[in-house]
Amino acid sequence: MQIDVNDTHIAAARSLLHNHSHATVLAAMSPQQPDALIAALVRIARRDDVELTLVVADLSGQFTFLDDTAVADLRAGRLRVVSVAGAVPRQLSPHVDHLPNSLWDVDRLIATGKLRIDILVARVVQGEQWDLVSLGHMIGYTPTALEIAPRVGFEVSPLGSGAIAPYNTRLDRATAIAFSHSHEPTTATVSPPTDEQKKIADNVATLIPDGVTVQLGLGAVPTAVIRALRGKSDLGVHSGVIAGPLQDLIRSGVVTGGRKSRDPGRHLATGVLSQGVRDSGWGPSLRLAPISETHSPRTLLGQERLWAINSAFEIDLTGQVNAEYAGKIRIASGGGQTDFLRAAHISNGGGSVLALPARTRRGVSRIVAFTDPDHRVTSSGNDVDYVVTEFGVADLRGKSAFERARNLISIAHPDDRDELRGATAGVGCY
Repeated sequence: MQIDVNDTHIAAARSLLHNHSHATVLAAMSPQQPDALIAALVRIARRDDVELTLVVADLSGQFTFLDDTAVADLRAGRLRVVSVAGAVPRQLSPHVDHLPNSLWDVDRLIATGKLRIDILVARVVQGEQWDLVSLGHMIGYTPTALEIAPRVGFEVSPLGSGAIAPYNTRLDRATAIAFSHSHEPTTATVSPPTDEQKKIADNVATLIPDGVTVQLGLGAVPTAVIRALRGKSDLGVHSGVIAGPLQDLIRSGVVTGGRKSRDPGRHLATGVLSQGVRDSGWGPSLRLAPISETHSPRTLLGQERLWAINSAFEIDLTGQVNAEYAGKIRIASGGGQTDFLRAAHISNGGGSVLALPARTRRGVSRIVAFTDPDHRVTSSGNDVDYVVTEFGVADLRGKSAFERARNLISIAHPDDRDELRGATAGVGCY
């Protein structure tokens, strides 16, 4: 996708990189990732021979801030990109570094200076007051970075609709300002769930009591779960990034937040994805807050009856979760999965749920005997209470290693079960 880099982006990039021989640039999480300003920084760094590191959280995984020349720079090692959340284009994955930390930990590393940054760049929305701008649809780690970044670049979008309560900051916090003539980028609309995803979602819904607070990860399966929760009542939401289809549950009264032990009556997240829905549909009860609040263990411990529902690429027979690697290639980040699975696991009246199809589209089992040594474990099996596929629910609570394996094999594809049993035969009680 072509992005519009104008003269204000180039001027801002020059100012931000002035007197730098090397610079680490942290970009706000998408959709507040300022692609045009980042592209301008890459161009100026190339022209002025600045050693540039980009730290990004691209939820779309499109990396539209890289043109063909920048991609060549990345492949040749002249440009460094580090992913802290979101997805990575498969063809670029071997050339993109990553931070193996959860989102709460990323925010903490920024706050303490352990993750050193020279420049913060963010796409912001012009407020009704000339000296204020809103952080838009994604708060993320931007407030934390604003506290410590030596230089700040804002890409200012036109006045927003005001339908989402703004998280404001002062315009004069910016070292340099660029102007975009387009409104905030929209995210892709959601495809209808497949029959397989509907079965998984229906199985998840059987676990969720009325009146609990839910966290839903991103992806096709958690989105299908949203539809399956329509028969519930008085649910609350405390999540990382909220998907657009959740609006239906808010408007219909399924999600009220009335029984939340923390922030009753409010729907809390650090960001929202539009996905074809109107901002006005969220209503006044939506509150966006920084990751330092939404993902904090201290905050989450105060939320009783918290249920975390997330997905992954594969899970092994001990319950170890891989949500990052597919076919030995890292194409996604764990994001806040670990933060929420652990919190839900220890929440009074809560539970952690890992939901996934039993097989890939190519017919390969997603339930594996042993985690591939080339795949990093995203979440520990210690923090997983339930695993759900279209074939049923595996309850891992209080189960021995042998019992865990047996329960997980029972929800694998029927044609994969004998092979899984054979792969674990004779390996202790496992």
